[in-house]
Amino acid sequence: MIPTWISVVGVVVTVLSPLLALGGVLLGSYLTRKSDRELDTWRHREETMRMVRWAVEQILEGEDAGTDAGVVTLRSLMRSELLQPEDYDLVAALTAAVAIDRVGPAAYADIADADIEVVEGDSDHG
Repeated sequence: MIPTWISVVGVVVTVLSPLLALGGVLLGSYLTRKSDRELDTWRHREETMRMVRWAVEQILEGEDAGTDAGVVTLRSLMRSELLQPEDYDLVAALTAAVAIDRVGPAAYADIADADIEVVEGDSDHG
């Protein structure tokens, strides 16, 4: 005859085996999804910075069509879901610095909130 404790161990192992397998699958799925989200954020950031670099190059070349294209790109990027929240300040400051110097404050004003006044800096105050 089989001792009772062996029967109990057999039942526990039989019940826990699928639960442990399920736990492993859930953990693997979670880690994969987390990795995918991080990769997606990285791709968005890379694409954003590529677009910013291209737009700034177009603006700094000084040709009218390129300047217009660069400003439109930066303005669109500021409103885009592609721009990550943590990159917004960087792109906004860069847009302000480049766009205000090249095309004037009016082109940048509608990027900012309606309540914010765009003020050009001087050499003493940045």
